[in-house]
Amino acid sequence: MKIMLKAIFLPLILIFSSSAFANSWYKVEVIIFANSDPMAIHEEFWPEINEIPFRDRAVALKGRPGAGENTTAYQSLPSSRHSLKSVKNRLNNSGDYRVLFHEAWMQPVSRTQNPRPIKISAGRVLDNGMQELEGHIAVGRGRYLHFRPDLYISQLVAPSNNTPTVTAEETQTEAMLTMQGDSETTPEAAQTTQATQVIAETASAFPMIPEVLTAHQNQARRMKSKELHYIDHPLMGILVEIKPL
Repeated sequence: MKIMLKAIFLPLILIFSSSAFANSWYKVEVIIFANSDPMAIHEEFWPEINEIPFRDRAVALKGRPGAGENTTAYQSLPSSRHSLKSVKNRLNNSGDYRVLFHEAWMQPVSRTQNPRPIKISAGRVLDNGMQELEGHIAVGRGRYLHFRPDLYISQLVAPSNNTPTVTAEETQTEAMLTMQGDSETTPEAAQTTQATQVIAETASAFPMIPEVLTAHQNQARRMKSKELHYIDHPLMGILVEIKPL
């Protein structure tokens, strides 16, 4: 009888043990905020982005559970279970940043290089039909946890920020006046002329920034659990805390 019971239950024990090892459960909390500094757009060259790529297997977070209901995977946890509320308040009160997304949820995390993406959308809908924040995030596991953002942040660009700081026409005119004013060009004048030509070429290489600017953030990060991690970007920031359950 004992031999028969072992033969029946041992395979089941192995199945459940391997399943638990492959899919550990974690609480994930994420804050995504926008940089309110209007000059941040000038820190990089931004390629034009008109649409958000579709991702297979993506899942959207479910609404918060009602009273007496159990929380399931990928379901938003109530704010009473958020650990980063004080951080969110400090960001909003700083005047330099604006929180677009703050959610916490539970999910299984498996050992895979292709974790299931979670759909993210938040903020206002802009004139081009895109929301301020769209995209996906995913959490996988190897030796460490791996957080993989694939996010697009969009913002309206003020007319005063819609052109390069120095235009090519201005620098070319300045170079011509410098050359015409000095019949006998000195080494200093020649150096000035060369510098303005370099500025002109640089300015002409950077096109006008569109009225709605969309930037992409896909910088993955290896993380340790129970620690607060920060991912930086000129136009946004991401705070992530992942705790084992």
